[in-house]
Parts: sequence; C-alpha cells; structure tokens
Amino acid sequence: MTLHQTVPRSLTDVLNTLDPDNAFTGAETRHHDARDGLTIQDMLDRVGARSFGAALLVPALILVSPLSIIPLMPTIGGLVILTISIQAFFGRNQLWLPRFLASRRLTAPQLKRAVAYLRKPAGWLDSKSRHRLRFLSAPPMDRIALMAVMVVAATWPFLELLPMFTSVSAGGVALIAFALMVRDGYVLIAGYTVLGLSLAVVAALITGIF
Repeated sequence: MTLHQTVPRSLTDVLNTLDPDNAFTGAETRHHDARDGLTIQDMLDRVGARSFGAALLVPALILVSPLSIIPLMPTIGGLVILTISIQAFFGRNQLWLPRFLASRRLTAPQLKRAVAYLRKPAGWLDSKSRHRLRFLSAPPMDRIALMAVMVVAATWPFLELLPMFTSVSAGGVALIAFALMVRDGYVLIAGYTVLGLSLAVVAALITGIF
C-alpha cells in the first residue's frame, strides 16, 4: 500500500489530510493542490470515499474549530454530515455529495487555522483511544450512533445564530465518528453524552419558544 492509498486511522491523520502545508496523504490517488484551498469534495477524496467514519470527521472537525463562525457554515456542515450519515446508515459503499455541497471551498489560511486549533486535542484523544467495548461501534449498534448524528445535525440549520452551540454538538459528532473509525466504545459513550446534552438544549429552546 502506497502513501497515497493510506486510509486515515487517527484524528491526527485526518488533520494531516486537511493541512495545506502537509504532503498529500489521503486515500485517493487523485492529487489536490491545497495552496488555493480545498473543496469539500477534495477533503473527502483525501480521506477516502469508502471511509465513512473519517468522512464524518471532516465537517465535524471544521465545525468544532473557529471556522464555525463563518456565516452558513453550520448549515452547510450540518447538511454534509446529514448526507454522509444517511448513506452510511443504509450501507452505501461509495460516498456521494450533491454538487452544491461538494463544491464549497475553504481557503488555505482557513484550513491552516482550523488544523492548528485542533492539533493538540486531536493528539491527546489519539493517545487515549483503545479498542474497547467494540460491540457498541459494530453493526447493528453503529446504526444507533448514525441515527443520533442525523438527528443532531438536522437541528443545526435552525440554530445558525448559535455557533458556539454548533461547535459543542459538532464535538459530539466528531467523538462518535472517531469512535466508529477506531472502534472505541468509551469514546462513543462520550459522544452520546454530548449529543444528549445538545438535544436537551434544543428541547429547552423549543419549549421556551412555544
């Protein structure tokens, strides 16, 4: 297996594929020059169109970073995550995105900012992850995780004015995606906890409005 065919196995690997200053290390053979930034499709090509856990991590990590304050970013990220998780839920082998999502681009400075912000927490989580309670992240239990991701991501377009909320709940999605990728049930439980708290906040907001 060559360097260009290596599927990301850690959060740090995923960040490396998004780093404009790093050599291309993605799973696809097509090369994407990141000096002018990357489209969402480019990012997903770099992590591999068959690696749904890593694919979910890409938009989730972007929303955890300071880039979540960019107008419409929570909506776009939520739609991307919703599209990926639905396809994973139904067992699709190859990831597909509609053009209006796939063509969205982040500039090289934006990518560098996001990657730099996430390096330290990603390295810490990588060092703590293990193969634990693997049955929680294996079929059919993984469908529960994907369902939770879909429900939470579907709320983000309606909460566009609360970027901090999106960042926190995106952190829960990132934990779940990472857990599915590395088969760590402890991390999955942590992700469920964050998403549960996020849904509780949504419920409280709805109750307050109505």
